Amino acid sequence: MTTMQFDAAFRVIDVLHEAGYDAVIVGGAVRDTLLGAPVHDVDVATSALPEQTKQLFDKTVDIGIEHGTVLVLDMDEPIEVTTFRTEGTYADHRRPETVDFVTNLAEDLRRRDFTINAMALRSKTDIVDLFGGQADLAAHIVRAVGDANERFAEDALRMLRAVRFSAKLNFDIEATTYAAITQHASDLRYIAIERIKAEFDQIVRSKHPYRAFRLLVDTGLANYVPGNFQHINAWQAFDAVNSLTGWALFSYVEQDVQLITKYRGSNKEQRFVKRVFAAIDALAALTPYALFEFDEAEWRAAVKIWNHVHDTTDDISRILAQKAALPIQQKSDIVVTGKQFLAWSGQKGGPWLKEALQQLLYGVLDGSINNDEHYIKGWFEREWKF
Repeated sequence: MTTMQFDAAFRVIDVLHEAGYDAVIVGGAVRDTLLGAPVHDVDVATSALPEQTKQLFDKTVDIGIEHGTVLVLDMDEPIEVTTFRTEGTYADHRRPETVDFVTNLAEDLRRRDFTINAMALRSKTDIVDLFGGQADLAAHIVRAVGDANERFAEDALRMLRAVRFSAKLNFDIEATTYAAITQHASDLRYIAIERIKAEFDQIVRSKHPYRAFRLLVDTGLANYVPGNFQHINAWQAFDAVNSLTGWALFSYVEQDVQLITKYRGSNKEQRFVKRVFAAIDALAALTPYALFEFDEAEWRAAVKIWNHVHDTTDDISRILAQKAALPIQQKSDIVVTGKQFLAWSGQKGGPWLKEALQQLLYGVLDGSINNDEHYIKGWFEREWKF
């Protein structure tokens, strides 16, 4: 998140302060700023009710007003502004039955998950830290705010969030927080798989995924999510860079191409994992068609995973250079289409047309057929006599 967005958030805070309301920057922006890490969201919390916030700004959008959140657009950068709140009882280990707006910042911070996420900034130099978040950052510890058993009983997903922050930051989970996770691990079964996947999206692309997978197994959380977790050592020293590659490794070490489907991955994610599996198989015999078939991202993931799991040194640069040297890079680069085959043959379409086009593609790729209309016509008339 850029300095511009921080500046916009502080301008929003100034407006709220001038109107007599308390307002602070909260959450991950505070944590990551103190860590000197990139900030991805700058959110403001305030004692003003949503309607009061809307009266102070010209351009706002209701994006979660039932939970007190208004998007302010006055300061060039969009800033989410949420009213201080407390939450009622959690009957289903997932969501509070009620959300109550309050005017006291301390009450709002008390409901948050971990001390490192329960700090606030009133200004660039005024840090509100009521639960020892700065000390825990310095000690590299993930600690629940207040009673860990209560925090996890309220929302069981927080246990997976603790694991995720441990992997992201390379922090230990504090002892009583860890014990509470082991005690409440089975409550993870109440959480929607879509919410679980969102946490795994960040775990598999984190800088320290092995730490997360070790914690998942040791705390018992792994028993309540898809996967057998029998090959977690494969995560040691692996940096996926992005979630798609992380999911491909997760699926590959589990030898389950359907794993991403069990986590309700999108069609794009499912397709990527399947194609990476196929690209890994193709590494054994790099034919021109195999080089053509998979795109750069799929090849990069396949080679990265293969090299990591099997301790080999296949050269992705060599593979990509071979791919770039192919006569064509996409099917549309072929100078003829099925329409010309139909015209030259005088036949109606059918299975033969698909087969002929496939033969043409293979021939152009391996160099046995020149990508020239006159040459292709001669080849077609020789090979396809009706």
